[in-house]
Amino acid sequence: MTRTSTRVVGMVLALLMAAGCGVKPSAIRDRVASDRLTPQDLSNAINVEAGGTGVETPVEEVASTTETTQPQASPGGESPPPANREAAAFVPPLAPAPPTGASGPASGLLNSSSEAPAPSEPRPAPAAPESKPAAGPPAPPPPRQPDPPRPAPAPAPPRQAFDGEPDRTGVTDKTIRIGIHAPVTGAAPFPQRSFELSNDLYWKYLADNGGLHGRNVEVVFHDDKYNPTSAVQACREMVEEQKVFLIIGFAGTDQIAACARYADSVGVPYFSGGTTEEGLSELSRYFAISQSYDQQSSTLVRLMQKRIRKTKVAIVVIATPALNNTVRSITDEVSRAGDLKIVRSSRIGKYASDAELLSEAQQLRNSGAEIVYVIAAPIPFIKLAANAQAQGYNPTWVGPGTTVGFQVVAQAGCPAIGSAKFLSPFPQLDAIDELDPAYRPAYRKYVGDNPDDIGILNWGMNKTIHRMLEATGPDLSRQSFLKTVTSGRVFHSNVYPDVRYDGTTRFGARTAHLLESDCATRSWKTTGRFVADF
Repeated sequence: MTRTSTRVVGMVLALLMAAGCGVKPSAIRDRVASDRLTPQDLSNAINVEAGGTGVETPVEEVASTTETTQPQASPGGESPPPANREAAAFVPPLAPAPPTGASGPASGLLNSSSEAPAPSEPRPAPAAPESKPAAGPPAPPPPRQPDPPRPAPAPAPPRQAFDGEPDRTGVTDKTIRIGIHAPVTGAAPFPQRSFELSNDLYWKYLADNGGLHGRNVEVVFHDDKYNPTSAVQACREMVEEQKVFLIIGFAGTDQIAACARYADSVGVPYFSGGTTEEGLSELSRYFAISQSYDQQSSTLVRLMQKRIRKTKVAIVVIATPALNNTVRSITDEVSRAGDLKIVRSSRIGKYASDAELLSEAQQLRNSGAEIVYVIAAPIPFIKLAANAQAQGYNPTWVGPGTTVGFQVVAQAGCPAIGSAKFLSPFPQLDAIDELDPAYRPAYRKYVGDNPDDIGILNWGMNKTIHRMLEATGPDLSRQSFLKTVTSGRVFHSNVYPDVRYDGTTRFGARTAHLLESDCATRSWKTTGRFVADF
């Protein structure tokens, strides 16, 4: 693939993401680089409108730089957080739970529907002593990963999870059927073709390399449309009609929380990339395969202190109740740091409008924040950064995240995102060959295209699940599987972080990869592997 065609594909994927959010492609175009296609060329390619820049007439500046502000209700019908208040004694803003039946995304978003709120729950905890890794094909030894953080304990799985008649739903002599859901349409879409082509890549590779105790793994995939109601519908169909053994949720805080609660209620093991801990820590059959946002707070604060070395911090988080505890966590960590100061904390709508993002960019600039901690879907993040840059404001953007670390975000977001730094459960293409040399050849063999980072996301998540299934042995049931998963052993993939769970630990990851944007090449670089501190 030529350099030009690679650039076109990247931009088309990014603009498909924008189209899914009702975002004009010109809102994320690069006003600086001359070698990119014009918005009109790109809009002709994907049949979308090319409009203005997404930067509107400025609103009045805010006088105080220590004010905590809240967004107006987004077009999706979300209720705004509590009214503004002075930050003499700083209190982070919390998002209220929207009423049942609150409307979904604004018109113009693909496949929108109503959403259910995620309730607030206690935080999670302690990890078991380290034991030997699960048996399986060897991987190169990683850097030593530190002991996991210690969240509050979750309840032990009920007795029926381990005892009673073995539940072998989804398991035959030859196959194991697993379910996967992810947002490939909606307001925060994964690049659809890339995700669908690679969601069973690892299992195809494994089938040609010995299989799994005489079995191969079948994948059932559903698009959850970045909507918790759609996610539960998808998970119910996978459980009741397609009879899957377990379910994996790849991204989306509200979707993961909703589907995990449903799966737990019907006795199905559920795994996900780490997002919130609220609403999940009390579930006996839920397990996070990467660090939660709360667990990453201390690592990000060390990053601010030791790498970025600036002091004025702003916090911008989407206004879902599921992330209230995350706001408290990062606020507490920054406040304890001593040399850092929070100058602004705000919540933006999950489906934030152009006007809301413009206003937020202006108020961030007025606050004087040098570092902005942000949790948002890729398109709102890119638009926020573009509005900030248009005003001559270029903070260092940091945060936890999965979807923000995709290459299409760097391709579309540069130069506005600058030297953004995000923690990610998976490494980027610049590091995967050393961590798992099998990935690129397998991608080319089974997908037949140039390897991408969506494939790494799928490969690493499924490889971790493989380690758990393999350690369980040939006599596979949900009971034997949960006994193995909660045994305290370490499951090692060398792509995702090591994980270890016990009877009460649901957030068993120790580390994350650090990705930094390189706008000279419009890509993310892996500048830290399996990091927990700086």
